[in-house]
Amino acid sequence: MLLSLAAMILLASACLENLFSSDEEEEEEQNQELVGVWYRFALTRGGLSYGLPAYVELRDDSTGTVRSIENPEQEEPDSDTFKWLIEGETFTVNDENDNLIWSGSFTLTNDNKGVHFAYTSEGHLIEEEYVKYTGEKNPQLIGTWVMVDLQVGGEEPLILEKVVFTQSGGTDYYIDDLEDIDGEITTEHLNVTYFSWTTTGNYLLVFDDTEELPFVMGYTLNDDQFNGYSYTDDGKREDFILVKETESIDQNGVGNWQLASMKINGMTNPIPGIQITLNLANDETGVWTISYLGGGSESFTFSWKTNSGYVFIYRTEMPLIAWVQKYEITGDTLVLETDTEYYESYGWVNVEYTFTRSQ
Repeated sequence: MLLSLAAMILLASACLENLFSSDEEEEEEQNQELVGVWYRFALTRGGLSYGLPAYVELRDDSTGTVRSIENPEQEEPDSDTFKWLIEGETFTVNDENDNLIWSGSFTLTNDNKGVHFAYTSEGHLIEEEYVKYTGEKNPQLIGTWVMVDLQVGGEEPLILEKVVFTQSGGTDYYIDDLEDIDGEITTEHLNVTYFSWTTTGNYLLVFDDTEELPFVMGYTLNDDQFNGYSYTDDGKREDFILVKETESIDQNGVGNWQLASMKINGMTNPIPGIQITLNLANDETGVWTISYLGGGSESFTFSWKTNSGYVFIYRTEMPLIAWVQKYEITGDTLVLETDTEYYESYGWVNVEYTFTRSQ
């Protein structure tokens, strides 16, 4: 009986040792997964998520460094050092004098490349999402992408944007705030920004040459469509769609087309005294011609490409930026729709053009 009891004690002791050993091994594994450089995707407080950038480095000696922007008015990131430790499912941050900064829960994603922190500060719940820096590049992103849709906090700002990803870097061509431009767009309105980039899982990190901290966005790819989302520094969600530019055109669009009708902001608009024709050639060039019934005409040349129900129009005088139009071809009818058309009498408007094929 005593022997059995001793055996039971020894067995229990061994079980406890295995239990503690297992917990310690799990904590050590989590420690190693957290070691590295992390960039903040979102900071959530008061029910709103903010795209305030931050850099956090967690080292294997349980020390760390942080550089972060905590409010939109902040021009330069704050920097600090700290100590960190894991106890079970709790992540604790102390200052260098071992004074508590915050303590809360943490959750690693399945691939250990994302982490979510939740803690309380001054009585308010704070949540932070970080993405680990891996230096990887998703090869499917390499190429030219054109912005076809943008929504910020439920609003749809008018911009033109084209992004080029290469293995060594990237270039962003864009014209912001078309609503603030009265009249013709020229090359003087075009902005060009160079950047470097990496991907981590379904996140894209863009390192602007002029900024210390990267812009982090979530994304999914569906064939040649890039669906991205991020948060602004004033707490708005930003959703956008980019479509990949391919070296191809829709052969059904090749030919001569004559304008049959047009709508401006959903209302049919008469087109007396003029005739508009559209010639789309097989060599990816095009001509838009306005003929006046009283005599005379004027023409505009461009190049064009198509993909995923969109046509990208590059005007000859502005070859670096694409004007985007949705299109649909049914038999001998071509419908083009755009939100970036300017008419002096109306300003920037939504226009729907309906063409019929001419011989």
